[in-house]
Amino acid sequence: MVLHNPNNWHWVNKDASTWAKSYFNENLPKISAEDNGVSAKIDSVLEVDGDVDVSQRKGKVITLFDIKIRLEFNGETADDKTVSGTITIPEVAHDTEEDEYVFEISVYSDSREKEPVKDLVRQKIVPQLRKALGKFADDLIVEHGKDIQHASSTSPTPPSASPAPTKAASSASQKSGTPVISHRGQVVNTVILCDTAEFQTTDQELYTTFVDPQRVAAFTRAPPQVFEPSHFSKLTLVFDQGYDTTLLRYTWEGVPIGQEDVAKKNFNEYYVKSIKTTFGLLCFLL
Repeated sequence: MVLHNPNNWHWVNKDASTWAKSYFNENLPKISAEDNGVSAKIDSVLEVDGDVDVSQRKGKVITLFDIKIRLEFNGETADDKTVSGTITIPEVAHDTEEDEYVFEISVYSDSREKEPVKDLVRQKIVPQLRKALGKFADDLIVEHGKDIQHASSTSPTPPSASPAPTKAASSASQKSGTPVISHRGQVVNTVILCDTAEFQTTDQELYTTFVDPQRVAAFTRAPPQVFEPSHFSKLTLVFDQGYDTTLLRYTWEGVPIGQEDVAKKNFNEYYVKSIKTTFGLLCFLL
């Protein structure tokens, strides 16, 4: 499935949802446990619902997934009473740590006599599920990473001045940032801004627009200048090439609390809108 993608530079995405269902159907029913005559095992995978994607951008393969899994288990008590029920994991996501998974255990026609099996599931089955789910992201990359990326030996090194790749960010979002010390020695609480903008051009042309001094002078109406700031922040730009447009994703770390709206407005006004107006890329004007 590897597309023509020189230098592994463009954003390439592969839907692995079908493979994920097969993966869980193959691996999770292998899990079982037994203790003091009580036994339990995962019998089947009832549901795998959500999105599973493998993406490649600028030579880096990442996983993006968020799914819900529902399993059915069977077991027996020490006196051979059959017990069955379900285990629901509401969220298995690419940014969820192994110890953060939640397991909702339900027994059909629950009663006190069935508690030993439910306890075994909680104490012996759940830890095995945590480990199995924790391996999913790595197995996903091993299985599908090769399908979306050229061999490194055939790809020249990308330009060193390119912006660093980041995880895909949801549009117009923000989260708490790390307090930083300003140039004046004051501690400033900050947030991280994430947003997107779409341009009717190629990723290479848009990238050049941000780094070429003549183009910068054109859309800012002034030549680039170097000045001494009183506060430092970090702006990361990711250029995602689509069919005939480029999606600009930006992550802005270190924005002082209270300045979020001003920062976003100024970026959209003096960069996004100005670039589109100057170079005639108005098709997707925000």
